[in-house]
Amino acid sequence: MNVVQIVGCALDSGAGRGIRAVHEALLTAGVRSRIVGRVERDLPKELYARRVSLLQRLPVGIKNRFYKWNFTRRFGEIPANFHPISHGLGLHNSPEYRRADVIHVQWAHAPTLGPAFWRAIGSEKRPVIWTLRDMWPFTGGCHFSGRCEKYASGCGQCPLLGGGYETITSNDLVFKAEHYGPQSVFVGISNTIAEQARKSAVLRERDIYIIPNSVQMSHLCAMDKAQARSALGLPAKKFVIATGALNLADPRKGADIMRHLLNVYREDKNVHWCLFGNGLAELVDPVPENCTSFGLLRDDVILNQIYSAADVFVMPSLQESFGKVTVEAMACGTPVIGLVKTPAEEIISHGQTGWLAKHGDADAVMAAVETARALPVPLLRNFGLRARAAVIDRYSPEAIAHLYIDLYESLLSGNQA
Repeated sequence: MNVVQIVGCALDSGAGRGIRAVHEALLTAGVRSRIVGRVERDLPKELYARRVSLLQRLPVGIKNRFYKWNFTRRFGEIPANFHPISHGLGLHNSPEYRRADVIHVQWAHAPTLGPAFWRAIGSEKRPVIWTLRDMWPFTGGCHFSGRCEKYASGCGQCPLLGGGYETITSNDLVFKAEHYGPQSVFVGISNTIAEQARKSAVLRERDIYIIPNSVQMSHLCAMDKAQARSALGLPAKKFVIATGALNLADPRKGADIMRHLLNVYREDKNVHWCLFGNGLAELVDPVPENCTSFGLLRDDVILNQIYSAADVFVMPSLQESFGKVTVEAMACGTPVIGLVKTPAEEIISHGQTGWLAKHGDADAVMAAVETARALPVPLLRNFGLRARAAVIDRYSPEAIAHLYIDLYESLLSGNQA
């Protein structure tokens, strides 16, 4: 079976790591999986991942810069994660695409998938799978919609474009709907994003499968807490709370909740924060003395140590398609505090492997932290043991790869059970 994975991000990014892990598991299982797209250079040959050449990327990049400049001129500054379909790469002309039995769009965004690619997809007779890693495939240009639900009615009058009359976002949705074609099927990486897709104007009539994101479990183990803290230079006797995100100051990632918690515990000499990600100085000023920040991390060993060193991990994100750090922390034997109405509900068993707090409620998150602090150490460790047991097999790349193999085979046989 030949499968081409269309990828619009680096394989060492958050989404990219999940894609790579499943791709490697597919290769091990005997599937001829091939990656093509905006991946980084110098990847191992045996990974079968091809970066689109600079000659192809350069003119597309220039056109998209002018496209974004024109947007800014008309509507003012807009978020970096907003981009309706404009100019993309000709991935449908690649040998990997032409040889494939199954076309799998693993992460979609405008600078990768241009109109020519969409027209090719619209006329495909081969199965086309779209993994919904965010909302872009069913919105008028945003990867996460925040509180806006205009994607359910067809977009238009976009708040990001001033809320006035505009047809850019509504036309974007119409174009997507016209070009998905009968061979396109959709996979949400959580029930949360699958439900959003089912509510959308574009995918309301489509079947949405659910196959969770994968987490590379071989990099994660439940280290001895004392050893992990010693390796990181963290205090041995304090209650350690960990959290992390690409950008800690991002409102979608729960910046207001984290700002509140950091200020509340600023003078608590029995609490120590262990943080990773950009934006700490923007999040809280001055940074509390009881904080150790590791910045943006690419080191799996240090990340494993952070998860293992913590007594509890706080996941304050307001909107996610999956929430990989939740699973990573649990795989390291650390209970997690997450929010209801997010994918954390699907991963955390409240009162067993962690705690679920009211959505957007900083005081409710703080109450969950205090619940964890009040537990005797042996009971808190039991939470961690149950957390690891709950995720270690369920989200492994091997388990997720086999779910995709079942889907590939069912689509090729015409039996979409």
